[in-house]
Amino acid sequence: MHLKSITTAAIATLVTAGCGYGIKTATDYDRTVNFSHYNTFFMMKGNSSGNPLLDQRVIDDVKAALTSKGWVEAPEGEGRAAVIAHAATKTKHSYETFYDGWGGGWRWRMGGIGSSTTYVQDYKVGTVVVDIFDADSKQAIWRGSATDALSDNQKDNARATEAAITRMFGNFPPGQRAL
Repeated sequence: MHLKSITTAAIATLVTAGCGYGIKTATDYDRTVNFSHYNTFFMMKGNSSGNPLLDQRVIDDVKAALTSKGWVEAPEGEGRAAVIAHAATKTKHSYETFYDGWGGGWRWRMGGIGSSTTYVQDYKVGTVVVDIFDADSKQAIWRGSATDALSDNQKDNARATEAAITRMFGNFPPGQRAL
């Protein structure tokens, strides 16, 4: 009976660890930002993985992670933070430009008067990236990434995505800014 208990415990441990063992997460943030000033957010469209169900699952997991930290989702444009989630199941190169200026607002557009900032990102297979911007200044304040979090195997993606986002937001929000 004792051997059966040990075997069952070992199998349970391996199954649990197997779900997230290969996921690697990293975060970075603007150390001058006081995150206690942020408590509302809105989601913006990021790069698609090519699978709308997977993309929605990532968005839902990010929303759940933020709300579990006390943040409240607001209608687009009304939150203090803009959150963009990207997912990739194949290697992708992304060129994203945020325009701010004449015409106002968050826009992905061509031309116009104002300033712009372009971010270039290579997303490797199985990557989820979450960027959080100050909605007023449109400056990046936090970035989290998880690699080896997605695959082409739909059955494993739900667990892996949730584990990746949970791990990514484990120490969110960062501590108070240094004095």
